[in-house]
Amino acid sequence: MPESSLDALAHELEAFRSSMQQLQKIVAESQNKQARQGDLVSSLADLENVLIAASATMTPHVSEMARSAFKKLQSSLGVYSQPEDHELLQVCSRLSVQGDSIFKRVGTMLRIMNSPANANGIILAQEEERKRISREIHDGPAQTLASLTMRIDYCLEQTGLPTPLVDELKELKETVIRSLKDIRRFIFDLRPMALDDLGLLPTLEQFISGFKNRTGVPVYVDTDGEHEFLGAERELAVFRVIQEATNNALKHSNPVSVHIFLKFDARKQRLSVVIKDDGCGFDVAETRRKYGNLKKLGLISMEERVRLSGGEFTIVSDSGTGTVVSFWVPLG
Repeated sequence: MPESSLDALAHELEAFRSSMQQLQKIVAESQNKQARQGDLVSSLADLENVLIAASATMTPHVSEMARSAFKKLQSSLGVYSQPEDHELLQVCSRLSVQGDSIFKRVGTMLRIMNSPANANGIILAQEEERKRISREIHDGPAQTLASLTMRIDYCLEQTGLPTPLVDELKELKETVIRSLKDIRRFIFDLRPMALDDLGLLPTLEQFISGFKNRTGVPVYVDTDGEHEFLGAERELAVFRVIQEATNNALKHSNPVSVHIFLKFDARKQRLSVVIKDDGCGFDVAETRRKYGNLKKLGLISMEERVRLSGGEFTIVSDSGTGTVVSFWVPLG
C-alpha cells in the first residue's frame, strides 16, 4: 500500500478525532449551561415570590420599580443561558464531511489491497525474500558447517590421538552433519534452487524423497501426459501448493500414505493436480469459518497462488475420510 495513502488516512483520522473532541467539549459545556440555567430559573422563581410577598409593605411606586428590575434581570439571564447552536451545527457538519472522506479512502485502500495485482505482488515479494534468506544461509552457516566437517576429518587423520578424543571428534562430526542436513532442508523449503535449474518434476521428486526419509510416510506420485514448462511463476505456485498440502496432511491428518497425481492435458491446455491422503480429515466449512482466528495462512495461500496463476482450487474433506486437494493451472 502506498505510504502517501497511509499518511493521508492518518491525517484525516487525526482531524476527525480533533473534531470529535471539540464536539464532546461543546456537548459538555451545553450540559453545564443547562444545569446552570435550571439553577437560575429556580433562583428567579424564589426571588419573584419574595418580591410578591414584600410588595404588600411597599409603596406602589417602589413595588413597580422592583418588578421592572426583576423582569430586566430575568430577560438578561435568559439571553445569557441560550446554547450556541450554530457552533454545534458547524462541528457536526465538519464531522459528516470528514467521515465521508475517511470512508471513501478506506474503501479505495481495501480495493487496492484485495486486487489481484497487489496479492500477486505480495506473493512475489515473499518469494524474493525467501530466495534471499536461503542464499544467505547457504553462503553462511551451511558453508561454515561443511568446512567444519573437513577440519574434523583433518584432525582425525592425525596419528597418536587418544581414543576418547577420537570418539568425541567422530560424535561431533555426526552432529555437524545432522545439523547441515537440517539446514539444507530448511534452505530447500525456503526456496528450492532445483526449481530454477531442473524444473517442476525433478524438484518435486527431491521434495518427496526428503519428505519420505524424514517422516516415514510413503508418498506415491503419478504423472500423465507429456511434461510442458509452465513458466517460472506457475511452476513455483504448483510446487508450493503441493508442498503445503503434503505438509498439512502430515501435520493435521496423520495419514498412512499420500498420493499425488499430475496430468498434463494438452487438449485442455492445463495441468491438473490432485493431492489425496487417507488421514483423519477435517470439517472444511468449520475450518473456513474459524480461519481468521487461527492466525494461519496455509489454505488461503494455496487458494491465492492457484487463483493468481489463472486456475481453480478445491478442497474436499470430512472427519474420518481423509482430504483431497485438487487444482488446475493453464499450460504455457
